[in-house]
Amino acid sequence: MNLADLGIFGELEELVQDEGLRQLVRRCTTASQGAGKKMRAGFESSEDAKHAVSEAALNGILHRGDDISDIRTNTNISNCLVFHTKNLQGTVIDQEVVDLRNEIDEIVKERAKDLFDVPLDAIGVSGHFWYPPGGYMGWHTNLRKPGWRLYINVAEEKDRSFFRYRDPVTGEIVTCDDDLWNCRVFQIRQDLPFWHCVYSETNRHSFGYRIDKPLES
Repeated sequence: MNLADLGIFGELEELVQDEGLRQLVRRCTTASQGAGKKMRAGFESSEDAKHAVSEAALNGILHRGDDISDIRTNTNISNCLVFHTKNLQGTVIDQEVVDLRNEIDEIVKERAKDLFDVPLDAIGVSGHFWYPPGGYMGWHTNLRKPGWRLYINVAEEKDRSFFRYRDPVTGEIVTCDDDLWNCRVFQIRQDLPFWHCVYSETNRHSFGYRIDKPLES
């Protein structure tokens, strides 16, 4: 499969239909919720969450010219729980979760290598997030690290969470409701910022990857 065939954004079925991977992900999400239980107790569902992922909020960001790359550069854009991210205050570190994530990564990297015809060392690990009910990640671009992004998402309930993005060519706002399992791929380009956000009213977990392959013009 050529990444260019997906365009700016695409959904994949190949990875989320892998039952072995599903079982590992289920174990990891269970371990993640156990490890994050203490942090979860202090989790606050923001009344502003829905506004933070609205088109109006993005219009305000664009009007001001704000540069919002990711949760590292702008820690206030989200209330989700973040796992094993170095030098980020509040990140959850748990060895069982790390070990399970490593197993997941091995499978995903091998599959992505074959799917997209890239060398294994071109695939890196990105974010690992748990969105409890009321969790969100506000509008951002990931421009700090251009390239391709792949996210495997698993939701406890169907159609109660979503991924939303602004088409960088047309300006259209597109909302992609989550199924129980989703795998999404999108481009991060300096010349066409891909603004996107996440909102959840259920337990939602995401596992991210970067694919270092030349971007399509």
